[in-house]
Amino acid sequence: MRFLDIRCIFTLLFFLFFAFKDTHAQQGKINIQQDVKVEKLVAAKTALNKEDSTSERYRIQIYNGSLEGATKEQTKFRNSFGWDCDISFKTPTYRVYVGKFRNRLEADRRLMEVKKKYPSAFIITP
Repeated sequence: MRFLDIRCIFTLLFFLFFAFKDTHAQQGKINIQQDVKVEKLVAAKTALNKEDSTSERYRIQIYNGSLEGATKEQTKFRNSFGWDCDISFKTPTYRVYVGKFRNRLEADRRLMEVKKKYPSAFIITP
């Protein structure tokens, strides 16, 4: 059983061909003109984000106490591991932070190494 005979199908296709023959997508060009200050501002923001991204990383805290103890632990840690090590003052104590890790997995791997010598070490989240 046929719903449409062949003449109706060809007539429909012929009509659709001529109906949609001249249709096409719009074509054009866009010119964006912006001030030079905007480019400088974007470059400054990018540089600022690069500097801030190092501070927002996972760190390992190995010591919490006096300044003398912190400097001793820092030199001892640098001699034994050779990693980046910083002393930070947070009222009322000095703290020794190790490394700047991008993700938690990397920090956990290094923490396992550090815990062999510093069992009280733990990860500081950004």
